[in-house]
Amino acid sequence: MKYLLNLICLFFFLQNANSQELLVRDIATGLDTPWEILWGTDNYIWLTERYGRISRLNPETGEILELIKLDDVFEDGERGLMGLALHPNFENNPVVYTIYSYKGKSGETLNKIISLFYDGKKLHSPKTIFDSIPGAWNHDGARLLIDEDLTLFVSMGDAAVPNRSQQMNSLNGKILRMHLDGQIPSDNPFPNSYIWSFGHRNPQGLVKYEGILYSSEHGANTDDELNIILKGRNYGWPSVEGYCNTTAEKVFCEQNNVVEPITAWTPTIAVAGIDFYNHNLISEWNNSILAVALKSSVLIQNKLSEDKQKVVSQKKYFEYEFGRLRDLCISPDGRVFIATSNKDGRGNPKAQDDRIIEIKPKITSIDDNNHNIFFEKSNDGYLKINKPDPLININVYDYLGNIVKPKDNNVNFAYYQLPNGLYFIQEINSNVSKVHKFLNY
Repeated sequence: MKYLLNLICLFFFLQNANSQELLVRDIATGLDTPWEILWGTDNYIWLTERYGRISRLNPETGEILELIKLDDVFEDGERGLMGLALHPNFENNPVVYTIYSYKGKSGETLNKIISLFYDGKKLHSPKTIFDSIPGAWNHDGARLLIDEDLTLFVSMGDAAVPNRSQQMNSLNGKILRMHLDGQIPSDNPFPNSYIWSFGHRNPQGLVKYEGILYSSEHGANTDDELNIILKGRNYGWPSVEGYCNTTAEKVFCEQNNVVEPITAWTPTIAVAGIDFYNHNLISEWNNSILAVALKSSVLIQNKLSEDKQKVVSQKKYFEYEFGRLRDLCISPDGRVFIATSNKDGRGNPKAQDDRIIEIKPKITSIDDNNHNIFFEKSNDGYLKINKPDPLININVYDYLGNIVKPKDNNVNFAYYQLPNGLYFIQEINSNVSKVHKFLNY
């Protein structure tokens, strides 16, 4: 019987997999070039704006709480305040890491990484972790990611000097790896070097999932890339753009053990922030890398293979609806938030202000009106399914076909504690069985 129900549930799920309507709403408007947004353990969105401000955003009310304004940030072109990362054990070690551009003594552009202490209200006590990485008007990177080993990954662009990407004495055009105090890890691939991978042009997205590190990268006129970052490997720039598919590229790739992207975009879309989606709330996005793009003003779902090593399909959303899209983050319940980047003047003229936008499904409790049950959600998060006819029996299954036991059940109603996601409600009345799709949110 359970196998039959699994098949029934799978059939319903597949039949409706692409039917979820997405709702969008503005969480915050009037921002100035937000560059990084991430979901904090405090259930706030933490964000940087390129002119130098770090804030916390309440995703429910839209209230913005300024935490610090860094006065030495140099914002011009693509440079300014960029990547942000919170310490993984933030509750016990409330430290924030960020990277930004500033002017050196001779007026040159440099980038540095600092840490800041959060006292529950403000950020203060800046401490320089790493300094004097060459920057430029464009191609600075720079995304930060702290992994489970408490090492910091830093994506750095070639600072508009393409040959630096292949030079091992330069930190530009690289993915760097360091301890949180700025020291070089002993297991880095090259002795006494911060370099983890090289041959990058302008990587602006980093995410790690189940041990796999992914990065998005701007191409020149062709071949924006989505890469899996491997220790010590060469990604080809400037000799290779995208795949190894010309005669010269094939020779270089063979001689230098170049890693090809798992997907590429030509013409370029200026792919920026990425994140891994693995939630039931927007079920068709499961096992996907979500990427946002500046030039093409689009969110792209990159559906992955089961081993997460290949892109098997792609789908575009919101193309040219909101202007340039810089970054995204995902809440624990599966909502997606995107940050626009229109204030630099290159975006959609109809969307010149910058904002944070929430994406979630249009919630319908039951997939049709042909049912004899009613429900309500209690303040403590329980779902109460009411049965006006005591002869009605109710079974609830998760999307895999596993039965969900109620907390309380009687002839008039049943209480269920359901995490957000997709479920199937079986209604049995006078030996007639109906199955309804239910999305709990």
